[in-house]
Amino acid sequence: MPALKQETVAQLTESLKGASGVYLADFTGITVEKVTALRGTLRKKGIRMRVAKNTLIRRALNDVGVQGLDKYLVGPTAVIIADGEDPIAPAKLLVDFLKTNEDAIKVKTVHMDGQAYDGGQLTAMSKMPGKRELQAQVVSIALGAGSNLLALFKGPGSKLASQIQALIEKREKETA
Repeated sequence: MPALKQETVAQLTESLKGASGVYLADFTGITVEKVTALRGTLRKKGIRMRVAKNTLIRRALNDVGVQGLDKYLVGPTAVIIADGEDPIAPAKLLVDFLKTNEDAIKVKTVHMDGQAYDGGQLTAMSKMPGKRELQAQVVSIALGAGSNLLALFKGPGSKLASQIQALIEKREKETA
């Protein structure tokens, strides 16, 4: 394999190692201006988009242990790589991009957590909460449950404390 192809595979492999999600997309018919705009939008969020020959993409995917995507590596393919933080972020950005650029790009498949999903599920995926949103929900639930638990403990405890205080005051009056 020539040095340029080896370098491309090495770069793709390195990018894929830290990926939380891999999107394979067909960009047939999209203008250069739209590709540039899409790349810029993705880059702002730390998401990379690479175009390479399918054989090189296949080798890079195999190098990182991603199997079962060969049937999607047909025709012009762009690889959109989600960073380690949020595998859903590219779906949200792609759906927003497609609202103003209909049929500009077609997602073939999305691979995350060892599972391949059909690209037709992109809109449904974009509605899922991202990693940070899920973390906020967990914290909210934990704090809510904790404060409820504290109120349960505090309520009877404060009643008991006020009854003890009343009993102490009554005894003090009786002895005085």
